[in-house]
Amino acid sequence: MIDTSQTTLLRVAAFLVDALSISLILILPASLVSYGMAWIGGSARAIQIVWWVALAILVFAILLRDGFRGRSLGKQILGLKTVTPAGKGCGYVRSIIRNLPLVLPGWNLVELTLVLAGRARTGDRIARTTVTEE
Repeated sequence: MIDTSQTTLLRVAAFLVDALSISLILILPASLVSYGMAWIGGSARAIQIVWWVALAILVFAILLRDGFRGRSLGKQILGLKTVTPAGKGCGYVRSIIRNLPLVLPGWNLVELTLVLAGRARTGDRIARTTVTEE
């Protein structure tokens, strides 16, 4: 399915909103904890664990971001929705399936190229979802 150029721009903007919000929610607390640990003399291993946990939460958040009624925060703000062929929100299982390619190094660039070209992402094809304007 080919998106209009407006929908493509909205999808990119929604992703940027999602990435920024998830990053701020995770990086700020992880930074405060790790710098605090470094200040009081925490071990390098403990600080490393803080960042590994933050990375795991980041991946988890990316995978589940469209699960609640087919809308991530960015999609909700910009009036987009991820829907199934029946027109319902994609749900958490489909969200994981459609967003898995985004966390695979290298393949996420393929996904970006497809979105910028106005084409359906691989994740959308596999999960049988479509991003639509509301």
